[in-house]
Amino acid sequence: MNELRANISGIIKSSVIDGPGNRMVIFFQTCNLNCMYCHNSHTIGLCNYCGLCAGACPKQSLAVDKEKKQIIHNDVTCTHCDNCLKVCPEDSSPFYKSMSVDNLISEILEVKDFISGITVSGGEVMLQAKFLEQLFISIKNHPELKDLSILVDSNGNVEQNKWETVINWVDGFMIDLKAYSPEIHKQITGYTNERILNSIQYLNHIEKLKEVRFVLVPDYNNREDEIEKISGLMKRLPPMVKKILIKMRKHGIREKYNFLKEPSHAEILKVHNQFETAGIDTLVI
Repeated sequence: MNELRANISGIIKSSVIDGPGNRMVIFFQTCNLNCMYCHNSHTIGLCNYCGLCAGACPKQSLAVDKEKKQIIHNDVTCTHCDNCLKVCPEDSSPFYKSMSVDNLISEILEVKDFISGITVSGGEVMLQAKFLEQLFISIKNHPELKDLSILVDSNGNVEQNKWETVINWVDGFMIDLKAYSPEIHKQITGYTNERILNSIQYLNHIEKLKEVRFVLVPDYNNREDEIEKISGLMKRLPPMVKKILIKMRKHGIREKYNFLKEPSHAEILKVHNQFETAGIDTLVI
């Protein structure tokens, strides 16, 4: 049987902002949404080996082997200027790596004494549900890793069977809510949100939903009636599910979306007050 592998866009070995405690965060490549304000747009697609990244590199630190479907990266000369990411037509990266479960277990073992858990993110990590199942089973069956908590950071845009694949091994899920209305969600992400709303309902029902985050985007999801719908959804979630209101920030987004406006302090405060008035305890970041 072929060994399952996944494309990993990066690993942060110590993070205090991706769940409780000090955590290793593993970022998976590819996403099934295309959010205008995405700060990790290089994790959306896969490399097609077109060579544009190599041509854009001022230090000639990249080379493409189309026959072997390989990107050769010289980390010594690379200045991490991100020119390669900016020119990629696939919203991809020359830096992601194909890794096995054993590869990732080795990475986790290096920092096991300094972390309280693992968070998997993306891209959209739940597109790799079968790989995640093997990874999580390996963590929970490993004598030195079994006590680490496992959290999944997801956009929620998957069918229920994906959640069921990993549910027995996961301590909790953190879900993004871009908008309540399907038409507004499609404006922001390119896709409607029926599966996301179903995912929130399902994960809450089985008591695995830990966090719901809402990013405020002026001129899109900040209308009075839209905020009321978001409030209604959050109100139906129990108090133990953390609710987070996030200010959309333009730093790091793709140039073609520079027309987006960051919410002012007054706009954030207005929405926060609406949530508080509805009885929703909300953290603002």
